[in-house]
Amino acid sequence: MCLSSLSPSLTSSFRPISSLFSSGPSSPQQLSPSPISPPKSVGIDAYSWLHKGAYACSMELCLNMQGEAAGRYLRYFMHHVNLLRHHNITPVVVFDGGNIPSKKRHENLAFAKERLEEGNVSAAVEYFQILRAENVEFVVAPYEADAQLAYLSNIEAQDGGISAVITEDSDLLAYGCQTVIFKMDRYGNGEEIVMDEVLSSSKGGISFQHFNKELFTGMCILAGCDFLSSVPGIGVKRAYSFVSKYRNLDRVLSVLSFEKGSSMPEDYCDSFQKTIAIFHHARM
Repeated sequence: MCLSSLSPSLTSSFRPISSLFSSGPSSPQQLSPSPISPPKSVGIDAYSWLHKGAYACSMELCLNMQGEAAGRYLRYFMHHVNLLRHHNITPVVVFDGGNIPSKKRHENLAFAKERLEEGNVSAAVEYFQILRAENVEFVVAPYEADAQLAYLSNIEAQDGGISAVITEDSDLLAYGCQTVIFKMDRYGNGEEIVMDEVLSSSKGGISFQHFNKELFTGMCILAGCDFLSSVPGIGVKRAYSFVSKYRNLDRVLSVLSFEKGSSMPEDYCDSFQKTIAIFHHARM
């Protein structure tokens, strides 16, 4: 997805966490305790970590995919997996599967996904083999990992649910993930956001107190995503303004259609409803 502009609008809702682990190191600043009290399970956006690991040695990978650099980003990935396991947190690693048919923009996926799309499956399969050998639970989602992670974050632990999602992708918020941890470092420090708190808090310049999850997702779609481009002139701030004022997505679409006239595609309203369904009723 393409919701990178969403994060700045939620700055006041992010809070630093000292560590995912009670015994982990923390920075000098005042930090909040993590919501994860071992033993718990957390979902991992696999390609988010793989991308970060590959980015650190991208030049070497371009020159020699089978060289030392390949081992470096594998070690980066497994370091974070083993960090969680060392502290009795069970990682559930989720990989992207196939592309959603209605998706319009080609994603800039991480190294392993690119190898799969090019038909060279050996590099991606190597991850699966390592995870199996290390007895790490992993899932290949039918389509996007985001939807699978959101589903797991909204079911009970006894049914295979997870306590939080670790990612660098703010799209997880639009999918309805309850607790998302961003910018996790090698010690377990990071930033978390809890959607129930976002929807009940009035601090900061933007308040979502009158939003529910459907309205929040609708706002994200209005601002533009991979499945549906925004109407010209509509970004996150304008989308928030419309949804905050009318608090009904059908009403928002009606007003938007009146205001934008011919600049709004004829099939936009129908496409909008289909996109809502993608977010809330994705195949698992």
